[in-house]
Amino acid sequence: MRPKIGVALGSGGLRGLAHIGVLKVLERENIPIDYIAGCSIGSLIGALYCSGQTPETILRLAKHLKPRHWMDFMISKMGIVSGEKILEIIHLLTKGKNFSDLNIPLAVVATDIKQGKEIIFTEGNVAIAVRASTSVPGFFVPFSHENMLLVDGAVLNPTPIDVVRNMGADIVIAVDLAHAEMVCNITNVFDVIIQSIDIMERELFKYRQHNWDILIRPDIAHIQPSSFEYMDESVLLGEQAAEKMLVDIRRLLDHSIAEYKELGNENPMPPYLN
Repeated sequence: MRPKIGVALGSGGLRGLAHIGVLKVLERENIPIDYIAGCSIGSLIGALYCSGQTPETILRLAKHLKPRHWMDFMISKMGIVSGEKILEIIHLLTKGKNFSDLNIPLAVVATDIKQGKEIIFTEGNVAIAVRASTSVPGFFVPFSHENMLLVDGAVLNPTPIDVVRNMGADIVIAVDLAHAEMVCNITNVFDVIIQSIDIMERELFKYRQHNWDILIRPDIAHIQPSSFEYMDESVLLGEQAAEKMLVDIRRLLDHSIAEYKELGNENPMPPYLN
């Protein structure tokens, strides 16, 4: 028996590809992931990873999926992208799996704007949950589901640390993308919306319970949240941020394992020493 490790993947537009870099490092260093909680782009990457896709495959998919493949523009009072195409794509890439079919337990965070409350998906169809969580207000049409009107989980919980803790994680690694003030040019409506949400998220983060053990903050402030040109750089920045925290992660694991031994549990060898 060993401590259970949970990873919280936050929101951040296309800069969220930094999550791929973080997962890549954890996988390379044989640091186990027992739970993932994701919000917005974090829910999408988390769902793909939990369904069996490797970080490298997720990046290749991101590069090959052009905007025309998932942006179905429409005239609506509630958004400019219907979201039907992205639902189909997520369903395809996750192989139509339900949460119970995933390799790693996943929680997806969305916001019900009818009731103004956080919705946490842990069962049912994964694609539906991710479609709801990625519904950036003003851009995607809100997703109607079971008498709820769902939008981006970042409205209430941009980095779902508490969610993954409640899943059973003893150690929480949080990947926060909302910390960095944007220093790039704002050139389109998507940038305007994401920047506005980012400002709100930074304020939310100050007042939410800071119950993480490891906090990873990739340096992505200079990258536009709508840019498709910096995918490799976003992933690299995620890798670099995770690598900086490896010593702390291993120290924490060693300490937790020592505590488990004292409690009379089996002798768990740290996976990175095997």
